[in-house]
Amino acid sequence: MTDAATDIVRCPACAEAVVPGDAFCESCGAAVSAGAVAPTDDDTMPMELPPNGGRADGTTFSPAPGVADECLECGGDVLDDGFCSQCGKRAPSPRDHFRESPVDWVGGVCDRGIAHARNEDAMALAGMPDRSLAVLVVCDGVTSAPDSDRASLAAAREACAALVSTPLPTSQGVAATLSHWSSAISRAAATANAATIGVARSLGNPAEPPSCTFVAAVLHRDVVTVGWCGDSRAYWLPDGGPAVALTLDHSLGTELMQRGMSQAEAEADSTFHTITRWLGADSVDPTAETSSRELDAPGWLLVCSDGLWNYASPPAAVRAVVDDQLAAGHTTPVALAAALVRWANEQGGHDNITAALARHEPSLR
Repeated sequence: MTDAATDIVRCPACAEAVVPGDAFCESCGAAVSAGAVAPTDDDTMPMELPPNGGRADGTTFSPAPGVADECLECGGDVLDDGFCSQCGKRAPSPRDHFRESPVDWVGGVCDRGIAHARNEDAMALAGMPDRSLAVLVVCDGVTSAPDSDRASLAAAREACAALVSTPLPTSQGVAATLSHWSSAISRAAATANAATIGVARSLGNPAEPPSCTFVAAVLHRDVVTVGWCGDSRAYWLPDGGPAVALTLDHSLGTELMQRGMSQAEAEADSTFHTITRWLGADSVDPTAETSSRELDAPGWLLVCSDGLWNYASPPAAVRAVVDDQLAAGHTTPVALAAALVRWANEQGGHDNITAALARHEPSLR
């Protein structure tokens, strides 16, 4: 809502002032519908993901995160007042913990973790009910840059919207599909970078502008195309074969390994997590690198931030953790994502954690 006399945008839940462009209230954590939009002299509005659908071909988007419906402490139902009906603890704000499941074969969970004061990760997901298309975007705000939680959310949502609005390729050939989605992801990364820079401008262009990493995966029929900038990752986990890393970090850790260090030695180095590419006003190279893979078996596509892979970095280790959670009965994408987030928190939760998954079932199409 807006004060007519002062043109101040206010949170619909607590009536506190909201910074234009924010999707969440800083005071109470409530989701601000369509983002906080300052009054203007024209009718222009920032692009937003439609709340439930919005494209004629049936693509379904996740709505903006709302209040958690399940207590993270005991699993009880969270009441309308934001407190658990069983243990009485207050649910985290939507920005600190939220889940998305636009269709039953796509889901994700984004969580603050244990050690950090706020959740600077973000995700945005979309999918087709007929399993022909899924879009998963994860962005990880750079902790050392203030307000990076705003940048990551803006980048993820704008990139997902850009990919969903991309027309499907006219040719069904694998080569044409690879080229089509590689170009689309490169454009979406540029859109996400512009959104990140826009957040910095709305904050008065601070000397240390907000910034984030970026990874986006488009699963179109039997082809997955991934683009990334930074060290958020994508993995392909086929049911009957070895797990595969679809990304290679833009980081000093990667450079150390390319110089001959073992992965264990590189991960023990204090500079391992220093990224060499990111999105933001101070980025020297916000270009997304892309890769593609044809999928010939059922399996899981996992897109995640380093809050998860910190504890299971090699593909085989990721596979082992996922297999353990599947064996425990967490077999839907959103349930599996929630289990992976809980597992990472059990390891220490030293960073924000995001896990987004799509279940690929070629036999169902």
